[in-house]
Amino acid sequence: MELNTRNITLDDFLDWSGIDLRAQLKGDDNPSNSAQAFLDRTMYRLESYINATFYRNVDREYPTFTDYQKEHYKHALLEQCLYVFKNGDISADSGYDPEHGEVASNSTLAQKNIAPNAKTELILCGLWCRKIKPRRGRFWDEYLW
Repeated sequence: MELNTRNITLDDFLDWSGIDLRAQLKGDDNPSNSAQAFLDRTMYRLESYINATFYRNVDREYPTFTDYQKEHYKHALLEQCLYVFKNGDISADSGYDPEHGEVASNSTLAQKNIAPNAKTELILCGLWCRKIKPRRGRFWDEYLW
């Protein structure tokens, strides 16, 4: 798995899960397009969730991660992609069925949005944390005093 980029590839997913998304997700003449779109969408949604929920910016922070953090972040992406592949995209579900009414509350859906294994990997990576720490910058000395 390549650690220089924060994205995962179709081959990474195949190696991790044993599932060939190209064969499973056939949407047009080129199955790689559908499979890559699935990966891109899932990676984007997980990164957006982290950025919004934990006051982070993964895009900016990833280059400063250690290899250990990069590995666990990529494993989190793989786990989330596997979770969405097996369970559907819960984040896009309304929890409402026209025939049966509400079948799942918004809070239930929110709790099930992120894969438990992805959460574990994000904890190990250090991203599943709401602790806000100051960044060194122009006013660092004024912050300390």
